Amino acid sequence: MEDKRLRDKFGHTSTQELKFSKEDRDEVFEQIHKLEKNNNTPKKSFISSSKKFAPLTVSLFVLGLCIFLFMPSILSGNFNGERVVNEPEAEEAEYFTTLITVKSKDMDNRIYLNLLLTYSKDKKMMKVVSLPYDTYAQVGDKDDGTALYDKLLFAYRFGGAENVRTAVSKLFDLPIDDYAVIDLETISTLMDSMNGIEYDLQEDMRARAISQVAFEFKKGTNHLNGEQLVSLMMAATEGNSLDEEDLINLMNAIWKKAENNIPQPQLNELFTQIEANVSLDALLKNQIKINSIKSIALRDGMISDSITLNSTEGKHIYRFEQDFLNTISEELTTFN
Repeated sequence: MEDKRLRDKFGHTSTQELKFSKEDRDEVFEQIHKLEKNNNTPKKSFISSSKKFAPLTVSLFVLGLCIFLFMPSILSGNFNGERVVNEPEAEEAEYFTTLITVKSKDMDNRIYLNLLLTYSKDKKMMKVVSLPYDTYAQVGDKDDGTALYDKLLFAYRFGGAENVRTAVSKLFDLPIDDYAVIDLETISTLMDSMNGIEYDLQEDMRARAISQVAFEFKKGTNHLNGEQLVSLMMAATEGNSLDEEDLINLMNAIWKKAENNIPQPQLNELFTQIEANVSLDALLKNQIKINSIKSIALRDGMISDSITLNSTEGKHIYRFEQDFLNTISEELTTFN
């Protein structure tokens, strides 16, 4: 299923791209220590866990600031019943795919969240999988033409939004039709305009942050800003105290508040801050209905590993066996 349109070449790399901050280094060796303590732990079986959340369909696109795919439903004021998104131009296709990515300009354009979505027009069903940023993947090509592998975290550096799409497409051997790359600052602007959101946690937890090492969250109701929201979504992606149900519930919490607090002109302005391969006009041409959504988890196939850079530096990664990724691709593109 390789997409020949996505064979971009990137012929620049250096050892500088493999260096990371003190916080990253501390995290790496903490992970390595955990690996040494648990290296007798059996590998997880290749069975993906998934759940259906039909009532929460809209919320998945709130990560795209209620704009990228879901702008049609917002502009039309269709907030009841079945939700709608834009229809792809190639109506003959059995399904189409979309990648929504969150990056941070302040952190050298590292990407922290990737949502890969597939949609079946016939079944009116959508599926979604969230990728850990520590995923080890081909992020470009070296000067000699050989593949360059690193964390998905760095994929934007080697060719921008198009290269992020290429990296994820190659990882799953799955063509990706549309993409949107959203900066953390844009998400923070949206959250600030709504005065944040509230989310209930079942226990105290510590979650990795972006502009700082981590956030400490308390059991009960937490008032979240933009980075704290993304931090919890990252934790849910990796299954750290949270899971895919929390991922969707977080998005739903944004939707409920954005529905009544974000005016259309502001949404239009926010759209101009998103890197996407589709125009706002194209989004508004056609609409389709979504009856249900299915969330697919990757953590049953996540193999915690590390790469040694030198005697004092290393980095933590997640590897996936190809058989597992093939299973995920098949599940993403099979609609029964």
